[in-house]
Amino acid sequence: MTIAIWILSLLLIAEFVMAPINLWTGRTMPMFTRFTGFKTAVATRVFAPVKLTGAVLVAIGLAVAAAGAAGAAVLTGVCAVYLVRLAAPGRRDPSGVGAFVIFGAWAVALLVLQIARG
Repeated sequence: MTIAIWILSLLLIAEFVMAPINLWTGRTMPMFTRFTGFKTAVATRVFAPVKLTGAVLVAIGLAVAAAGAAGAAVLTGVCAVYLVRLAAPGRRDPSGVGAFVIFGAWAVALLVLQIARG
């Protein structure tokens, strides 16, 4: 269980530390607006800080299970919002759906493992 927690945590930390940086620099802003339909201000003021907070909690979760569970829950929620938004006609992008299904599955798996560890 510990090895799975570490692997999932490191994968999620890598993704959700870089994702806010990419939003703040504008690198992934076109995909964000295409996937979600939200304005760029929502990306930089809401999604980026929430993603970074989730990543930090997941990192703390390597030592404290409750923090890891909280971080995994936050990242699960972020992925769920993306997937709901991607379900809208005109925004169905296979790469976006695939990415957020994978990230969401990792987050859910980590959440379950952290709760079981807790």
